[in-house]
Amino acid sequence: MNFEQHVRLHYDELSDMEKEMVQYLRKKQASVIGMTIVELGEVLLSSKSSILRLAKKLGFRGFSEMKYVIQSSLNQMSLTPEDLVINLKQEIDRTFQYSEQTNFQPILDRLKQAKMVIIYATGFTQTNYSQDFSNDLFLSGRPNYLIEGETNFAMMAETLGKDDFVIVNSLSGETAGIKETIKLLNLNQVPLCSVTQFGKNYLSDHADYQLYYEVTPLPSQIVHGATSMISLNVILTILARKYREYVLYDE
Repeated sequence: MNFEQHVRLHYDELSDMEKEMVQYLRKKQASVIGMTIVELGEVLLSSKSSILRLAKKLGFRGFSEMKYVIQSSLNQMSLTPEDLVINLKQEIDRTFQYSEQTNFQPILDRLKQAKMVIIYATGFTQTNYSQDFSNDLFLSGRPNYLIEGETNFAMMAETLGKDDFVIVNSLSGETAGIKETIKLLNLNQVPLCSVTQFGKNYLSDHADYQLYYEVTPLPSQIVHGATSMISLNVILTILARKYREYVLYDE
């Protein structure tokens, strides 16, 4: 993950003072990489231990690793995209960087052991990618059910138990129409995996397992605020390929 992804993933966990510190780090990245932890503490009017605590809350092992990731992020930003194809490559590359730092094993174990696997998607694009994911699992010998429609999802949730597994693919993770269904799944102790854009959200907060993907703006003369969600397809494909490896080679 790059520095910005770390921030978005953990921002809501920070105190108000730590959020102010993060804003400085984001604005002054080039300066920060040349500072020692003591020098940064002086600039932020904070202690060495506070800086170290912030780095760990952002998901780093320490201050040095945080500086390294900031430096790497700056190097990526300096490569100004020449066209949308380069944007696409960078988006996919960032997804692979994230996947390399993610432990998929608990999700793979749950997929293998589950009595029934349910896949639900909250939008049109999410449903299309979920269909490919569902097919990939079938080809690996993992039966599953792709559910469409909030009402059908709610009805299916009534029948599920702790031996089943639900995967919900969403953009924001804040779809109001499925929140009661998510509560029901939690109440019945149904294992749940959320797949959403980076950042804390209702769905990820109520899931036992979380996967994230990058969403980037996509210029359009027709649709305002269009975004590229290709990384959802990528992270689902990575999960499907890892499951195939798991059942083919690891048993």
